[in-house]
Amino acid sequence: MDDPLFLASDLRLAVHRLARRLRVEQPDDDLTLTQISALATIWRFGPLTAGDLAQRERVRPPSISRVLASLEAAGLAQRRENPRDARQVIVSVTPAGDRRILEAVRMSEAWLAERLQMLTADEHDVLAKAAALMERLASAEERSLADRRATT
Repeated sequence: MDDPLFLASDLRLAVHRLARRLRVEQPDDDLTLTQISALATIWRFGPLTAGDLAQRERVRPPSISRVLASLEAAGLAQRRENPRDARQVIVSVTPAGDRRILEAVRMSEAWLAERLQMLTADEHDVLAKAAALMERLASAEERSLADRRATT
């Protein structure tokens, strides 16, 4: 059996290179990778508290506050008081933020679809299985984080 450490290294490098390449296929604007990541997280998971966003992005609350301020200044996100707890804010994506994310997704997926056309049907099947497994690996981490938060 292959050594899991070698597979982990190969997989990490391949995922990193693909992610970096997909980031190049983003709309040209002044957003940092941190801002894009935060905006995409809000877009994907719906309105979140700033604390939940900080946890998902794995940054400290003061850092996410600066990111949110910049996204809000750009008109891509908005903060409002949490109706259940006035000490918290709820963050959501604005219509402009929604358009920005959808354009980024469209551009990335178009680039990737073009590259996938170079592969065989068997290779497509392998990638489909790999995508499902990678999602399972990522979801296991998200479940683990949720379990840890529930017990603290």
